[in-house]
Amino acid sequence: MKNQLLIILTFCVSTVVFGQRNSNQEYWNTWRYTPKANMVQKFESAVALKTKTFNSTPELAIFTYKVITGPNSGTYERIEANKKPADYDMDRSVEGAYWNKNVSKYIANEEGQKRWTRLNNGSYNFNPETDVPSKYIKRTVYDVKADKILHFRRFMSRITEILKLREIDVSVLLFRLESGGNRNQFVRVVGFSSYERTMTSSDTTWEEDYNKLFGWGSWAEDIANFDASIEMYGEKVETLQLVPELSTGMMN
Repeated sequence: MKNQLLIILTFCVSTVVFGQRNSNQEYWNTWRYTPKANMVQKFESAVALKTKTFNSTPELAIFTYKVITGPNSGTYERIEANKKPADYDMDRSVEGAYWNKNVSKYIANEEGQKRWTRLNNGSYNFNPETDVPSKYIKRTVYDVKADKILHFRRFMSRITEILKLREIDVSVLLFRLESGGNRNQFVRVVGFSSYERTMTSSDTTWEEDYNKLFGWGSWAEDIANFDASIEMYGEKVETLQLVPELSTGMMN
């Protein structure tokens, strides 16, 4: 009986701690939809109307990108940014029912909601309060080995410091999956407005800057550890383009 009571108390304490932690953490939601081949225009029209009806305020803003490279070309990714834990307590059942009735019939395949935690030490040149979505994003998905996550995150964090040092004209966001799949999955998003960009000249190489900041030989060591942290075939890259007509604040 005493052991059972101890187990129950431990579970309750763990639940309270879990519920209270990360109250100020920033979360992002994503969904993916592939419309039926002959229903693309109807899908876009239905999504536009749904967005105008339910997502016209900053609190419920949503942005849409379209995959333009790789096997998922033609798939749409819908993104809700800068969410707090309290946002998940909102009742959005009416919005969901509207989608199911008016949009779902045009969809061939869909990927349910995924929730991501944005990692500040892997993000660069981004202000969640003022920044507008980039016209293009290069999205890299990493499946990381469970015992190598520290190696992966160290390199991501240090590369971010080099971006700051060299003042590279891109925005970078790093996310870790919070719910909806493999917890050891990370996504790095590089946003840019034009493919043709002027690179700032420098008298030093990335490797030289890296070693100066983090110690001699750290570049070679960290790259080797980073490569070893990724699962086999665990790095996938694709490019997406913003669809303003399906995004809050950009619709006609």
